[in-house]
Amino acid sequence: MIHFWRKECNAFSQHIGLLQRRFYTEVKLRDSSRFVTLKDVGNLRATSLPDFISSPSSKLQSLIWHRPMQNVFLMKKPWTNTTRKAMVEFITHLHDSYPEINVIVQPDVAEEISQDFRSMPKSNPNQPHVLYTGPNSEIIKKTDLLVTLGGDGTILRSVSLFSHTQVPPVLAFSLGTLGFLLPFDFKDHKEVFERVLTSRAKCLHRTRLECHLVRNGQTKQTKSLHAMNDIFLHRGDSSHLTNLDIYIDGEFLTRTTADGVTLATPTGSTAYSLSAGGSIVSPLVPSILLTPICPRSLSFRPLILPETSHIKIKIGSKNNGGPDSSVVKLSIDGIPQDDVYVNDEIHIVNEIGTIYVNGTKLPLPQEALKSAKPSVKNAGIYCVAKTENDWTKGINELLGFNSSFRFASKP
Repeated sequence: MIHFWRKECNAFSQHIGLLQRRFYTEVKLRDSSRFVTLKDVGNLRATSLPDFISSPSSKLQSLIWHRPMQNVFLMKKPWTNTTRKAMVEFITHLHDSYPEINVIVQPDVAEEISQDFRSMPKSNPNQPHVLYTGPNSEIIKKTDLLVTLGGDGTILRSVSLFSHTQVPPVLAFSLGTLGFLLPFDFKDHKEVFERVLTSRAKCLHRTRLECHLVRNGQTKQTKSLHAMNDIFLHRGDSSHLTNLDIYIDGEFLTRTTADGVTLATPTGSTAYSLSAGGSIVSPLVPSILLTPICPRSLSFRPLILPETSHIKIKIGSKNNGGPDSSVVKLSIDGIPQDDVYVNDEIHIVNEIGTIYVNGTKLPLPQEALKSAKPSVKNAGIYCVAKTENDWTKGINELLGFNSSFRFASKP
């Protein structure tokens, strides 16, 4: 009875806290209403994406706008003073210098930052700052450019919103720390944005993986997801190892008994795959990384496969009927997904496609594939880059290759 009463009290306290927060937010929004106006993102024009032009003399692609960019979607690390101040500063700069640019934010971000504006835009002193917002399903239909303020996690969370559609070019700004995805320093935001707007920016192309989850061979229950970093199957809190049957391009590779397995893009090679002993791979290398997590057999080593590979992993059980992990956890880019069970299958291919171009070897029939996967002009993710050598410099700075030898040689 006491336990039940405590639960009721906690629930009541949480409800009161929610009401207080809503009241505080509404008051703040009213106080700042003369500086900020919120409008429906549905009123904006549809997405207008640029072309990405390759050159034989460059590893990067030129970003070219054939139609003027208008709609900029801003994402930030939530509820931190640094990113909140940076977003207000960035939006103020856009409204002051580029009144034709429409700024899009998510509803919770609009609530968080609206009270921080203290003046009207210089370009139009008689009108407040306009922020467009709405459900994610509407935002992704309107975004020309995705701007992130934060770190690698903010980039991954932002890109995940565009799971089943083409990702707009990504302009990432770092605040405080530099991640493996090599964003710009926020102090350079004015110059960098101007280069993007005027089609003078270069982009690094990063690929994504498609993950098709099939429930016990039932193609009608197939679920499709996308990953910028990695797809991770693991035993979670189970005391028993997982049994996973792995096939590559329709051929049986091995059964592994292990904590799990990760399949990563080159971008994700510096994430969990690296911690598990996988190679560091440049995003310019077209490949899929298959890395076992603590396998029982020492002969199963990490693999680097062609990006056109079709990888199937079937959840197995012990042949002798002994205890094993009948529930396997699935995570995509660090976000937990639905659990998978014995006889469920995970099919992984690159977003650009697989060698089975007619779809007959994929978990969905060809007709269902066409309806589930819309036509994408430029698959993958185009990230605005600083220089041709960003990756080499960034890896060296972050990992400190041979740092102990360098420091030891100094007087």
